Amino acid sequence: MNDEELSFDDLTDSQGDEPAAAGSAAARGRRRAPRRPRRRGGFLRGALPVLLVLLVVGGLIVGGIQGYRWITSNVSVEQEAADYPGPGSGEAVVEVAEGDTGTDIAGTLVEAGVIKSTGPFVNIFANTPEAALIEPGIYRLKLEMTSSDALQALLDPSNLAGQRVIIPEGKRLTQIWEQLATETDIPVEDFTAAAEDYTRYGIPENSAKSLEGYLWPGRYDIYEDATAEDVIQMMWDRMEAELTAREIPQEQWHESLTIASLAEMEVRNPEDYGKVVRTIENRLEGAGEAKGTPMKLQFDSTVHYVTGKSASVGTTDAERATDSPYNTYKYQGLPPGPIAAPGANALDAVDAPPEGDWLYFVSVNTDTGETKFAATWAEHEQNVKEWQEWAEAKG
Repeated sequence: MNDEELSFDDLTDSQGDEPAAAGSAAARGRRRAPRRPRRRGGFLRGALPVLLVLLVVGGLIVGGIQGYRWITSNVSVEQEAADYPGPGSGEAVVEVAEGDTGTDIAGTLVEAGVIKSTGPFVNIFANTPEAALIEPGIYRLKLEMTSSDALQALLDPSNLAGQRVIIPEGKRLTQIWEQLATETDIPVEDFTAAAEDYTRYGIPENSAKSLEGYLWPGRYDIYEDATAEDVIQMMWDRMEAELTAREIPQEQWHESLTIASLAEMEVRNPEDYGKVVRTIENRLEGAGEAKGTPMKLQFDSTVHYVTGKSASVGTTDAERATDSPYNTYKYQGLPPGPIAAPGANALDAVDAPPEGDWLYFVSVNTDTGETKFAATWAEHEQNVKEWQEWAEAKG
């Protein structure tokens, strides 16, 4: 068979085989390009990565849900384990102090056996806006309460126990004992006896040999079974904390309290306390018009302390003649010790009095407490005249 007799099919063998023999150029030009093999499973191969991604994402979602359920269930179990089931029994008396935080209160409750641990209580406290309304005081609660019940009990004023007493500034010991005896049922005699050895409470020995002026005025919540000694210790601890907070050296405590008590008793308005303190210093040093010669203080408040008077502003000639080291009309310098319980404003005034050359002062209106200070006797006389005119008009 010659080349011309070859058919088109004879030039190719089965799919993908080489030609049996090389033909002419024309014949070779007529050859059909070999077919590419058809791929099978193309759709599956394209979808497989997407399926894998979906499976991974789905697994993560399912795992996250299960993990969340496990965590929350375990947290719930943990919280339950950290709290008593309640409702509690017996009795516990606890004190919420001024300035206590939720954490502070929780610690107190745990120590008293009221709640099991601090965590649940602190969490509930932080999420209860009314918790900020808890008043400082002594509360009667149950043992082994739930944290929620304990918080609600502290918000109920009917659970307050003990006696709440508020001691005003400017009270002398005899007045403080009388008030405490009335409001706590502790006899005055108990306080008087408990005050004799004042150093037992940590009060440094002083020239007055007394704790007069060493008890901080203010609000106190006193336990029902408290003794006179307990109350005195509580009040001195507060005073010591106030002195320490102002960084007044211990060797200056007695003098500072003495001066502060004079300021407390001589004027009514707190803004005048510092001027009284400066006047005291100027008179003792002989400043200004005194020309270097120390002056007697001549404070009526010290005469009142000797005579036991408290309401009167002025003093009589006979009262000013009383022979007592506390009588600053008769004796030079400060009295032996404080004449009353000074408060925060008076103590602050002693710590940082304003600058001034005052040597005299007088209340020109005893209704409002308006007081005028003077650096000279002539100016002081004018202020005294103003007071006399006011008193005359007052009738």
